[in-house]
Amino acid sequence: MTPATEKPVGRAGSTFIVATRNRPQELLTTVRSLTAQSVLPAELCIVDSSERASVRGEIEDLCVEAGLDLDYVHPAARGLPRQRNLALDRTSGDPVFLIDDDVYLDPTCHEAVLAEYDRWGDRVGGIRAAPMTPARPPRLSVLWRKVFGIGGWWPEASGRVRAGFWLEGTSESAGVKKQEAFVGYFMSYRRPVFDVERFDEALSGYASQEDIDFSYRVSRNWVLVQTPTARCDHFKTGTDRLDSMKLERMKLANHFYLFRKNMPQDARHLAALWWGLCGLFVHNCVKAAARRDPGLAAGIVVGAWEQARGRGLIDPASD
Repeated sequence: MTPATEKPVGRAGSTFIVATRNRPQELLTTVRSLTAQSVLPAELCIVDSSERASVRGEIEDLCVEAGLDLDYVHPAARGLPRQRNLALDRTSGDPVFLIDDDVYLDPTCHEAVLAEYDRWGDRVGGIRAAPMTPARPPRLSVLWRKVFGIGGWWPEASGRVRAGFWLEGTSESAGVKKQEAFVGYFMSYRRPVFDVERFDEALSGYASQEDIDFSYRVSRNWVLVQTPTARCDHFKTGTDRLDSMKLERMKLANHFYLFRKNMPQDARHLAALWWGLCGLFVHNCVKAAARRDPGLAAGIVVGAWEQARGRGLIDPASD
């Protein structure tokens, strides 16, 4: 019998997918928060491209104790889009939740998102949780980002993808807010979405902006929303990250690729891209000075020069 002080744990037919690489402790924390949900999913698929799956045993024990079906894939080929697509082919639950390996879920996060799916019905294709610690940048920073169209995160932002393919993400909102794209540390979709769209495996490594690319394509055919009733926290760990110079070059290469892929190549959109890069360069110069990290600015210069000369996508790990 369940003690009177404990709420019975519910079950749903959903799937959780986690793609991971070389973040064992962060992954363990993420899975702990998942197994502590007020409503558990039907299955969890972890696709691990690490050299060693050092916490696999502990994760298996957590899932057995919670009664959660686990499919742990290791070793796996490196690349976030590739890992996510593999997991989609190995699972069957609906809806599908894709979370990073360094995310903490509020105990009712899953339950709240499922309730939102019930409320919207077939009108919605994807739902995102809101962050526990929302970004609240200074007004000057928000104004700068709006003027140059370089996106970012602030309260009650539009949720639109601007003409230069930068997302104005909503860090917090008073109510449910429609979005044109999601950031992928926590996002969910109805299973039929994946019959039409998949993650772009041309993007290498942890594939900066693959989440915006995928969700933007989904938003052309389905409604996407973010709900403040579901909350999660993103650790933004620095484990296994690139140095700033390589990171900015890769981000810029990905951005040009996705801009060409998703946006009209007319004068207005091209002007928005290069105008945005001017604003981004000044922004990164200020950030580089504050952090004493010249790579933040140098990466923009080198990356823009490479892309102007037609360099294309970059895999910094092998560059």
